Amino acid sequence: MEKYLLLSLSDNLLREQCRVEAVRGTGPGGQKRNKTSTAVRVTHEATGISAGDDTSRSQHQNLRHALGKLRGELAVSLPLSPGELSPSVPLSPVPRSSSAQYPLWLGRIFDVLRREEFQLASAAGELGCTPSQLVRLLGKDSFAWQKFSQERQRRQLPPLHR
Repeated sequence: MEKYLLLSLSDNLLREQCRVEAVRGTGPGGQKRNKTSTAVRVTHEATGISAGDDTSRSQHQNLRHALGKLRGELAVSLPLSPGELSPSVPLSPVPRSSSAQYPLWLGRIFDVLRREEFQLASAAGELGCTPSQLVRLLGKDSFAWQKFSQERQRRQLPPLHR
């Protein structure tokens, strides 16, 4: 399936393509956290990419959050399919991480970054912004910044600071 079709699926359709596991949360929280399986891990079967959430006592809320996190992971991890084009999502303003536009926005940026081997200047030029603007955009979201930094480190590029 094409990356952007996958990112645009409704929660129900995306969930149908995933293995969903209810697990016990980790960390502090007392007896309630240790005795109930409200944490959720979703794994996209076709790609093996997974995400989880355990921030709420509600398994349904955790599932919704985990699907949102999975969309983010898919956006930054999946390459474009042959012949697929990135959508023309505006670079600014940055969509809220809970909006349907966010994974499309994030995917577009990471498609360009991947194509430019995470070289900031050339990627920013292709996106129509300055390198410092691109750093500010990525720095607004800790998830995006972490993935960006990991990819730069993997390519042995110097680290950048927000």
